[in-house]
Amino acid sequence: MITGIVFGLCQAICWASTSIFLRRLSARLDPYLVNGLRAAIGLLIIVPLMFITGGVGDYGKLTALRLVYLLSSVIVGGVFGDSLYVSALKTLGVTRAFPITNGSPIFAAIFGLILLGEEISATTFVGMAFVLFGVYLVARPRGHVQSGPAETIPRAQMLRGVIYASITASLWGLAAVLVALGLEGINSSTANTVRVPVVVLISLAVAGARGQFGALRTIDRKTFRNLFIAGILGWGLGGSLYVAAVQLAGPSKTAIMSSTAPLFAVPLSMIFLKERPGRYVALGTVISVLGVVLVIV
Repeated sequence: MITGIVFGLCQAICWASTSIFLRRLSARLDPYLVNGLRAAIGLLIIVPLMFITGGVGDYGKLTALRLVYLLSSVIVGGVFGDSLYVSALKTLGVTRAFPITNGSPIFAAIFGLILLGEEISATTFVGMAFVLFGVYLVARPRGHVQSGPAETIPRAQMLRGVIYASITASLWGLAAVLVALGLEGINSSTANTVRVPVVVLISLAVAGARGQFGALRTIDRKTFRNLFIAGILGWGLGGSLYVAAVQLAGPSKTAIMSSTAPLFAVPLSMIFLKERPGRYVALGTVISVLGVVLVIV
């Protein structure tokens, strides 16, 4: 149990750190191209980890139903959810996008009710109210967050970014329920070797259909470094830690640890991206995290 909680906390730090590099990449590359390339880089960690943990034999346990759950979870969350998240980062910046998307456990509770028949307690409703209020404070049109010395976010761009981030949260919530079903009795690293290649193939296929492969010729050393770090931290380490934490500590404890990610992301964005969140953004971030904890305890 303790190991799983530690894994969950480390995953939150990895995801918060990844957001800094994704924010930089979002200004230069198509989100689907970014997602496909960094997932491919993540396999450099995932595949060796599968052999190290002795997960090869678990391929025989991959029934048709488990494959459906695993593949559906990664298409919903890893392909479309992560790509929309890159768009939200580009539109809003880390300090606004990250807390909104961090409401995904709220949607996980809703989809758990629909798909698993789980009950929603009074505490969950209170937590939802906290999250919604926190999102309002983060996304309110007054008190602009600046991602540079003079850049502000116009109202229309703010609305578009909030929509992107909210859809991202709902997709991640659905994906969490699906992956929990698919992981039962399966080595987590083995499951990731099934899920992540699907992200690579679909994301790059969408990027190709959008005519984005030409951007590969413009990738310089700095951009490649950001892609490599985002792949290793996000899909490689973060993704592996997440599924391992789900198995060791359970989905609820893992979600609690993951919900701390904005508390790492906001100061990191201030240090590395020079974003300057106002007091409402900081307050909304804390309230959102508290709300998520109430939902999943």
